[in-house]
Amino acid sequence: MIDPKYKVWIVIENEEDEKIAEKIKQNTLDKYPYKSLEVTFKELKPFLHLKYCKYLQIGYLWSDRNDAPILAGLLEINWYKYKMYDFYAETTIDMLYFKPFFKKLTENLQMRNNTRIIIRYYQKEPVWFEIYEQNGNYEKRIGIIVPVRSE
Repeated sequence: MIDPKYKVWIVIENEEDEKIAEKIKQNTLDKYPYKSLEVTFKELKPFLHLKYCKYLQIGYLWSDRNDAPILAGLLEINWYKYKMYDFYAETTIDMLYFKPFFKKLTENLQMRNNTRIIIRYYQKEPVWFEIYEQNGNYEKRIGIIVPVRSE
């Protein structure tokens, strides 16, 4: 399903969505050197519940550029922005769009703390989310969201 109002995200639910996703895949995943980050729902949950978290960021600490990427949030309280010190964000996602996207992506799934989420990202290209649920029957859900183009 495509976000009906802003068209900034898609959750693959039917054949039409798969065709759109395949076109996006040819222009992104197949074209650019995407990186991946695997997190659990327990690691992502705080960003979904923080009241003032305006952006979800995927990036690195400047001192550890060769290490694995991490998730960080950018808080905005009374026009003051608070972000992690020494953090370089490679991709930034607006929580205004991410929360309804994630709700639709996890619809009818039992999200447990150890549910695996794989995030594929590359700079300003669309970010791919894959969720793997292992409750009796194995299920995989895929969604794509457009990151913030300028910050």
